[in-house]
Amino acid sequence: MAHYETLRLEIDDGLATLTLARPETLNALSPQMLAELRTALKAVIASPARCLVLTGEGRAFGSGADLQAPRDGLEPNDPDEFLRDWFAPPFRLLAELEIPTIAAVNGPCAGASMGLALTCDIVIASQSAYFLQPFVNIGLVPDLGSSWLLPQALGRARATGLMMLGERLPAEDAAAWGLIWKTVPDSHLRTIVQATARKLVDGPSQSPGMIKKLIARSLRNGLEEQMRVEIEMQRVALRSTDHIEARAAFREKRPPQFIR
Repeated sequence: MAHYETLRLEIDDGLATLTLARPETLNALSPQMLAELRTALKAVIASPARCLVLTGEGRAFGSGADLQAPRDGLEPNDPDEFLRDWFAPPFRLLAELEIPTIAAVNGPCAGASMGLALTCDIVIASQSAYFLQPFVNIGLVPDLGSSWLLPQALGRARATGLMMLGERLPAEDAAAWGLIWKTVPDSHLRTIVQATARKLVDGPSQSPGMIKKLIARSLRNGLEEQMRVEIEMQRVALRSTDHIEARAAFREKRPPQFIR
């Protein structure tokens, strides 16, 4: 497995855990971290992992882009190269992973790091965490999909307020607004995330990935087209070993034993 300086990747018993590990910068996303994140996600794709947990080391999930890190060979005020060639590839890999992904938000989650967390399928945050779109505070605009993700999740009014005012959104409010799955006590975050991940690892192998595709298609489909996509995917699911095992388990009154 590759050696990483800015993050840690552990893959054990079907579960991949990716920890952003620059606590001295609140896990700010530097060019080096972005490159290593891209490599690590490719390693996850090539592995037998059935779920990915993404979290941060120390007291933060992430403080956004590292504006102080060296950008050797990059034009500092040119977003095309930096956002397109450095940020977009790992974000795209994360979004397109076929396995379920969980963001364990253990503290402040701001800017690009917020976009990274929201790219995951399930977001679980500690009660002391908060989310922040700080771009307007420094004369910039949201990027890396935030201007799409937030209106989709929150609706126009809340997304506009969050992006235009640049104020902190406490994790409990984020859960109440439907931006994230839920909040948990700080001391329980790791345990609850691990239990959630194990449920996904030990569950059906195909359904989560197909659900991800259905959700992605729903964002651009009308009802009739979406129902046609559901029929296509259900046809595949009905023939899967997971469903066959679940039917047998129901008949035999036992828990299903899904193949891993």
